[in-house]
Amino acid sequence: MKYRPISQWSISASVVLLCAFLIFGITIATSTTFAASGKPINLKLSSFLPETGTEGMLGKWWGTELEKRSNGKVKVQYFFAEALVKTMDSLPAVSSGIADVQFFAPGYFPTQMALSGVADLLFQTQSNWVSARAYNEMADTFPPFQKMMKDNNIKLMSIWPASEVVMISAKPIRTLDDLKGKKIRALGLMNKAMKMLGATPVAMPLPEVYEALERGTIDAVTGLPYHLVVSFKLQEAAKNLINPGLGCYASGGYFMNLNTWNKLPDDIKKIINQLNQEFPDVAIKMQAELHKKTTDTLLKAKCNTYTLPAAELAKWKAVLVPAIYDDWTKDMASKGLSGKETLQKYQELVKKYTPHDKYVSPFAK
Repeated sequence: MKYRPISQWSISASVVLLCAFLIFGITIATSTTFAASGKPINLKLSSFLPETGTEGMLGKWWGTELEKRSNGKVKVQYFFAEALVKTMDSLPAVSSGIADVQFFAPGYFPTQMALSGVADLLFQTQSNWVSARAYNEMADTFPPFQKMMKDNNIKLMSIWPASEVVMISAKPIRTLDDLKGKKIRALGLMNKAMKMLGATPVAMPLPEVYEALERGTIDAVTGLPYHLVVSFKLQEAAKNLINPGLGCYASGGYFMNLNTWNKLPDDIKKIINQLNQEFPDVAIKMQAELHKKTTDTLLKAKCNTYTLPAAELAKWKAVLVPAIYDDWTKDMASKGLSGKETLQKYQELVKKYTPHDKYVSPFAK
């Protein structure tokens, strides 16, 4: 039998084809690992917050429902209270895949998640349910937000903003004049707002606030949601709770590693999308129960609760708006980001969801 000689071109072509086949095969295997293995899909869910808080409870709800609705095809392993990664490593952890699902506050990462700050701007909505719906829709449909998620290799499950801002003080604060010169613990955007209103902002970790109020090192604290007053027992150190009507402040949420998402089978993706849609409604029910417990505790502690009347609130708002919006959009522009377009879109969505609002303020009459 005679063998036909093989040309150099034939050898090269064969090698190229073989390499292409191997690369294609590896790519397919990687992208379909979850679907093809036949084994349960194991996801690591992490949060820097404790399991017993609202955010931890929401993470457990999401994971438990995913396991149940997938008939055990998905198993979720939980890591709360920095058990997997530290707070400031939250975004890198989910971006890299150390965590498949991670709770973090976008505000902690102002460079990577800069446009997220739009939801933290004051006087836009009192409802964190409305804010969550607006933010979630932007993550799904608004190109600058979609790019922000893709650039960080993440997909949003759902955001959950803190409920409306409160202030607790040693002495009553009922007017703008009462605020002048007061030393008030505030961070970030709220720090700037307090300075604009004539107060002296003091940066301080929340765990140190109780002692500072007790000793008179600070006169008041703000930039925190209603329920955290009781969580840190601040009602024992100061007896005046003010509802300044500034709106929601600071957001956190659960995000999934984009590679993890892309490897999931379509039926699991469908279940997760449904859970994400339900998330704000489940969260608002959990929050309502927490607010009730908070109100009961404040009443027992004989706290004085005061809501700024409309005329006084208008004075505060006149100082802050539109100044804080202008500053934010200029800051975004300096980073090459579309701040004006983002603010406009967010406010359009707030208007869209407000008629369907499910939030009930603890200060409602």
